[in-house]
Amino acid sequence: MRQETPRLAAVLPPVTDAAEDGDFTMDMVQPERDLTIREMREGEDFAAWLSDLTANDPDAGYTALAEHHLVLTDEIGDWIGGIRFTVRGGVAHVVDIGVVPGERGRGHALRLLEAFEAHAVEDGCHLIEFWTDQLSVEPLLAALGWRRVLTRTDYVGGRPWHLLEKRLSAVSRG
Repeated sequence: MRQETPRLAAVLPPVTDAAEDGDFTMDMVQPERDLTIREMREGEDFAAWLSDLTANDPDAGYTALAEHHLVLTDEIGDWIGGIRFTVRGGVAHVVDIGVVPGERGRGHALRLLEAFEAHAVEDGCHLIEFWTDQLSVEPLLAALGWRRVLTRTDYVGGRPWHLLEKRLSAVSRG
């Protein structure tokens, strides 16, 4: 039996009125039964189910979102860093990048970004991107072809964040 998350549980009420001017409104939703929306917990099979449902949906006009991980290991196989990214429709987006504290400042994050870029090119991507709130390495990234395309003030954590991107000459997979 799946347990409900009370703070996100919402039962949709019956809907009665339809929009008169042709615009979509919530009044146009016609529930046939009581429906519940809740947060999913670790260990449930919903992520796989949703991935299967949305995989290569012909109505979407692009391929399904694919999540990837690259790991950086030392000579004995210990994990010292990694990058998590998604690929959809020729765009690869960094979700997370991290290096253990004792290994920082040695260029490992740049190694991971280079490996990410190589993977994106191999996957046929035309654009790579990531959000950051740290611009200290922006001059180095600019020298490597990255550019800031957007700044959002009062974003995550109430701080400014910056979208960096790099256009690629993608090669098709063979």
